[in-house]
Amino acid sequence: MYRVIELGHVISAPFAGEILRHLGFEVIKIEPLLGDPSRKDDVLVDSMFVFNNRGKRSISVDLRKEKGKEVFLRLVRNSHVLIENLSPHVMDRLGLSDDVIFSTNPSLVYCSIKGYPKGKYENLPAFGTIIEAESGIMDANGKARLPASITDMNASTYCVITILWALLMKKPGHYRVSIIQANTVWLGYYLIAYQKYGKLFEAGKDELPFWAPYELFKSSEEKEFYLAVNDNEKFTKLCKALGLEDLLADERFKTNADRVRNRKILHEKLQQKFSSMKLEEIMNILRYNDIPVGKLNNLKDLISNELVEWDTFRNVQVPKLPLPGSLNSQHVPNVGEDTLYILKELGYSENEIESMIKENVINYNK
Repeated sequence: MYRVIELGHVISAPFAGEILRHLGFEVIKIEPLLGDPSRKDDVLVDSMFVFNNRGKRSISVDLRKEKGKEVFLRLVRNSHVLIENLSPHVMDRLGLSDDVIFSTNPSLVYCSIKGYPKGKYENLPAFGTIIEAESGIMDANGKARLPASITDMNASTYCVITILWALLMKKPGHYRVSIIQANTVWLGYYLIAYQKYGKLFEAGKDELPFWAPYELFKSSEEKEFYLAVNDNEKFTKLCKALGLEDLLADERFKTNADRVRNRKILHEKLQQKFSSMKLEEIMNILRYNDIPVGKLNNLKDLISNELVEWDTFRNVQVPKLPLPGSLNSQHVPNVGEDTLYILKELGYSENEIESMIKENVINYNK
């Protein structure tokens, strides 16, 4: 089994570690003596920590102390992967430079998640919402922040891909994933459309700006649903299914580009029809005719239906990662819960462990 050391906090490194744990890796989470700050939040309580840390082992050690650093390096020597998302240069200040780490384990795959690439801005702190603003994502999203911690979790995914590639290709080394780079990739074809054709799309709406009708509508009960028509074939099917063949003869709606230009008029005509139909009828007709449509669900709706697969944690439903394996009913470790066991695995004697306890180098949960 591959062993992963996760030296991080809050989201990006912990979620990367959680993905690897889901895939069957052993993940040892190194925490400060007081634990990951996401363990206790006065609004989220432990929700963030539970999601990102199921199935891991926890060792709590003070890396600022020489004995703590020694424990870390002994763990590095006996591991395959290291992930960290500490602030820039913290590892160097701790005396854990690349030279030190790779002299300890030349075969290590080491991946850092930072806010920015190497260069002019590499030392800036990485706050997800700040990076959303700087990357163009926030503006493209109508000046609204993304929900949850999607920005950080996106970088986590690229971190895991990098690690799996390095292990597969047998290429040890120190790799860096930047959150702003991962964010900007989302805007890839928007950036091409702007540079090649001068196209900028209005943000902050439910409608997709380059296909129509591709937006929210309401049924007679005022229930919202999303209709997605991206070509002439689907538009033809839609009109015939709804008995609106007259729209097919309307020059304003002949091509997708025409429909985008005249979206407001088309929306009004379709909405007039939908306002006379119940949601269940709409869904049945459109799905029968192979026209993409979906109900607008809130969190309560999502939890109560069977659209997605779930793991459980103490009778709470947690969305299953779309990967082989499972974290179903996996334990969430207390701070330093596995400290003593891991130290013994690393060859420390009872006397050495007792000395570290007295010197406040480690914390453990009895």
